Amino acid sequence: MSSPRRWLAPEVVQTSSMDCGPAALKCLLEGHGIPVSYGRLREACQTSVDGTSIDTIEAVANHLGLAAEQVLVPADHVMLASTTLPAIVVVRHADEATHFVVLWRRVRGWVQVMDPAIGRRWLREATFRAAIYRHGTRVPAAAWHGWARSAEAATAWRERLAAIGVAVGPADRLLATVTAADWQHAAAIDAAIRLVTALVDACALPPGSDAARLIAALADRAAADPFTAIPEAYWSAVPAGDDAVVRGAVLVTIAGRHTAAAPAADLPPELAAALAEPPATPLRTLVAMLRADGLVAPVALMFATALAAGALMLEALLFRGLIDVAQRLPRGLDRLTAGIALLVFIAVLLTIELATGSAALRMGRALEVRLRIALLAKLPRLADRYFQSRPISDMADRSHNIHGIRSVPGIGLRFVETVFELALTALAIALIAPDSGLAAIGVALLTIAMPLAIQPALNERDLRVRNHAGALHGFYLDAILGLAPIRAHGAQRAVARQHEGLLVEWAHAMRRLARTAVTADGAQALIGTMAAAALVVSHLSRGRGVGGADLLLVFWALKLPGLGSRLAGLAQSYPGQRNVLLRLVEPLDAREEPIAGPVPTGEGPAAIAFDAVDVVAGGHPILTGLSVRIAPGEHVAIVGTSGAGKSTVLGVLLGWHLPAAGTVTVDGAPLCAVALRATTAWVDPAIQLWNRSLLDNLLYAATDDAIGQVGPVMAAARLRGIARALPEGLQTMLGEGGGLLSGGEGQRVRLGRALMVADPRLVLLDEPFRGLDRGQRETLLAEARVWWAETTLLCVTHDLAETQAFDRVLVIEDGRLIEDGAPAVLAAAPSRYRDLLDAETAVQDALRKGTAWRQLTMVDGLVVERAR
Repeated sequence: MSSPRRWLAPEVVQTSSMDCGPAALKCLLEGHGIPVSYGRLREACQTSVDGTSIDTIEAVANHLGLAAEQVLVPADHVMLASTTLPAIVVVRHADEATHFVVLWRRVRGWVQVMDPAIGRRWLREATFRAAIYRHGTRVPAAAWHGWARSAEAATAWRERLAAIGVAVGPADRLLATVTAADWQHAAAIDAAIRLVTALVDACALPPGSDAARLIAALADRAAADPFTAIPEAYWSAVPAGDDAVVRGAVLVTIAGRHTAAAPAADLPPELAAALAEPPATPLRTLVAMLRADGLVAPVALMFATALAAGALMLEALLFRGLIDVAQRLPRGLDRLTAGIALLVFIAVLLTIELATGSAALRMGRALEVRLRIALLAKLPRLADRYFQSRPISDMADRSHNIHGIRSVPGIGLRFVETVFELALTALAIALIAPDSGLAAIGVALLTIAMPLAIQPALNERDLRVRNHAGALHGFYLDAILGLAPIRAHGAQRAVARQHEGLLVEWAHAMRRLARTAVTADGAQALIGTMAAAALVVSHLSRGRGVGGADLLLVFWALKLPGLGSRLAGLAQSYPGQRNVLLRLVEPLDAREEPIAGPVPTGEGPAAIAFDAVDVVAGGHPILTGLSVRIAPGEHVAIVGTSGAGKSTVLGVLLGWHLPAAGTVTVDGAPLCAVALRATTAWVDPAIQLWNRSLLDNLLYAATDDAIGQVGPVMAAARLRGIARALPEGLQTMLGEGGGLLSGGEGQRVRLGRALMVADPRLVLLDEPFRGLDRGQRETLLAEARVWWAETTLLCVTHDLAETQAFDRVLVIEDGRLIEDGAPAVLAAAPSRYRDLLDAETAVQDALRKGTAWRQLTMVDGLVVERAR
């Protein structure tokens, strides 16, 4: 079942603070040779899997082919040789938040840790031990005593005793006591070993027999009076009635790979997709895009590049000939002709260089445009869960960095040219000095091999820098969006401190990348120069005299390190381009929103049916067993406490959530969210208002011929007053996110946009009038119901008074439909709906009649206090 693992843990840096679970899982899987898509793992942890639960992490690891076991062991056992590694360990950060890291291996007092928030690093054992989170749980005392008597515990205790110099004989006697005594005496021996180890480490007690005697004495005293002889901090198991409270480190240890992973049919769809998705191959995608434009241009460029490399070799021969031009061409006219020919040759060579460079730039721009078109065409087809599992700033950063791709063809051509020139140089040395031919070829191969050997390290460090930069970008966006509450709550210092932590990690990653690049450059230059010098010295030491050919050999031999340095520079620029392309390919290869067969089209109000529908997010149920049928044209209100699952019902119809079980049908056919969204009017406070004119915002979802409906829509949504108040009326720009409007005005614009939808089959209202007073809410809701009188309408609201005019009310509690009926019938009988009505009435009475409240009203910008 065990399998070899890599010496270095694969580095996976999380893209958000909630992704340490999937990042740690990917590290373990990749380290054991199981390729898995990190993006799909993140999506799974947003839906069917709880990526923040250590229990779920253990189960998923076993599903995906690892032999994983969750254990709770004393914290000082984590560093023992008997503890199975690698393991996921729960640690505590300086801000007291818990976090998953991968403890990969131990090496002579050091541990290799892959921290998803930072990357791979080496720490001293004591440093890592101090960061381990100590978890406490209550277990039966007999269960803990059974573990203490096990061979696993005995091995760990022997290792701890040997570390403080206790001989085998005294150690065996202590372990015999653990087996024979009750559990409290065994716990006392464990605590005594820990206390004595601390004393020995602090040089307060010599190791050996004195330590063994002190352990026995402390354990005897502590068995009767636990915390007098040994402080409580040294105990890993303490009495709690008939049970024991066990404290220690939480680990998911990995014993290797299973002989066979769970069948794909037994896995949740998201996990099966994570395993099935092939690793991204950015170069293959790049070649496919270049091939789409035809292979003539790339082949011609390659030929021109090879020709330019050959011309450079010929150029060296010509310049060498200039040394003997006086002897070989005694006539002045001949010398002039030779000079003109040389200038023509240089001009031709320059023309080739300019042509290839210009062609590479054109190819780069074409590649960039093709990638932009592919990305813009792909984004609308991606499911909403794809964006929910990725920070907005990360997607914006990917789109912004496309411009860097235009330099890829140029880098490739320079690489090909350098390799050609290197090969021709080695061949030329072999031709003029056959005895040095093998040495020249060896130097050339060494020059090519060194940049290739450093590529994995550069790729890894560059990706780490980009991931940390992505975290910084996300932080900047969050800080800008939350600027008002940050200032209102005086959180500037806390935000600055968190930013400093992210910035420090980015700076460390950048320093590691620069250090690796500089070290590679230095090593390349030093080794290449030494090899070239050895080649020259070896040739000249043969003692055949120095001729013109020897000058060429020295020139070409000393040119080899320069070509190697050029290759090294190209190798250092490649990881950045590769990682940018890799991040772009990931959304291009992502799964699109599923459409079963042709997109259905229907007419008239939609008939909706939920049949035993379950919805899960992050491994937690949101809806459970929802079964309800909504007739065409029916108006239904959905109520319930906050977090009950009301908005999730609408989210299922919009395609934001996929049912984990059960079916949803529209007009008797399986739900096709793409088709239904095209004929749905949707109002939600989270719907984006664009920094465009009021008219453009109203027409955003409308057809081309809908301009004639603007007047009636503005009247129905009560937008005429807003338009009159704006400086340029309908042409006024609304600001970022509708910032020039109040919350209530923004809601009316969203309602107006929904009213512009022509002939909708379904209307979804989710807290549609938040930010408006009760009178405006009632007026606008009545207007909307008249406008959509013949359309199926679902309205989620917390205002119970609004629902009494509806045909039907659904009451949802804890993800379950608990009541369904006419509002008047439910209100007349003892019901949850009646309880919610009474609670709302009580709150309103308390606000209106309570003496503890003052009633202030805003009228035309003035605050007026209303008399009671």
